[in-house]
Amino acid sequence: MAVYTSINSNDLIEWFKEFNPKDFVDFKGISSGVTNSNYLIMMPDLNYILTIFEHNNIEELPFYVDLMTYLVKKDFLCPKPIENNSGQALGLLKDKPALMVSFLEGKEIVTRNAKSCHSVGQYLAKLHLTTNNFPQSNKNTRGLGWMSSIYLNLKEFLPLKDQEIIELEINYHKELDKVELPEGIIHGDLFRDNVLFLNDKVSGFIDFYYACNGTFIYDIAIAINDWCIDEDGKINKIMFSEFIKGYQSERNLTDNELKYLNSVLRLAALRFWLSRLEDSHNMKDGEITSIKNPSHFKNILIDRQRMKNYAN
Repeated sequence: MAVYTSINSNDLIEWFKEFNPKDFVDFKGISSGVTNSNYLIMMPDLNYILTIFEHNNIEELPFYVDLMTYLVKKDFLCPKPIENNSGQALGLLKDKPALMVSFLEGKEIVTRNAKSCHSVGQYLAKLHLTTNNFPQSNKNTRGLGWMSSIYLNLKEFLPLKDQEIIELEINYHKELDKVELPEGIIHGDLFRDNVLFLNDKVSGFIDFYYACNGTFIYDIAIAINDWCIDEDGKINKIMFSEFIKGYQSERNLTDNELKYLNSVLRLAALRFWLSRLEDSHNMKDGEITSIKNPSHFKNILIDRQRMKNYAN
């Protein structure tokens, strides 16, 4: 989340003409994240989150709206898209696609521990099971092809050592890309700032805008690389163990998933290293922005390359 597109009271008044109730009390931009513009909208009775999409056209977004709507109907804790008086959730604001969703109580936890990792693992498994019968599919826009393309765009700006690391890693994953693993709808971005806690319990997953079809173990790896680490990026074995236990309390991992877990930990680290490199080399003008350090995931990748298998 971030703010690149500025809005004012008149913009919101125009937006709310399509909704009931139509009155808002106040609004403010949300600074965390780097992809879309987000605002907290304060109403007399309830609060909402308004997202203005910076990189998607409106035709690309119904999947995410339908997925969240489906999950809410299945009692999964996530934001509910709010429809206007015409029954549409998506609209245009400042000539960009926009969506308003329900505000979930809770907040990002500051200090992770074994208990919180267990809870997140358990709820991630619930997500994978809940979407089993979701009828739509969505291509992963941040797959290995994207990584290769982004790397070629960035190559001239990178030190030779970084080029070598990335090229070897991409080639390594080209061989593994053929491995068959259980798959379905994944969150694709389950970092700490996308999980809310209330009274020490998960109160919701948010920011589903990288959700797509993918392997479940890749979704697990993305989460582990952020949730189950010490400050230096190395895996915290206790938090890792509890995350896996939490996940397997809902869905058992296959032998093949455990076998390839370390490989997908590497793939997830590569993706977010490249993503942050792209953000840092293509900084956008914004009212409120948050650019994260690419070296964090470079160090995570190097650490994961040294390990054989965390699941053993």
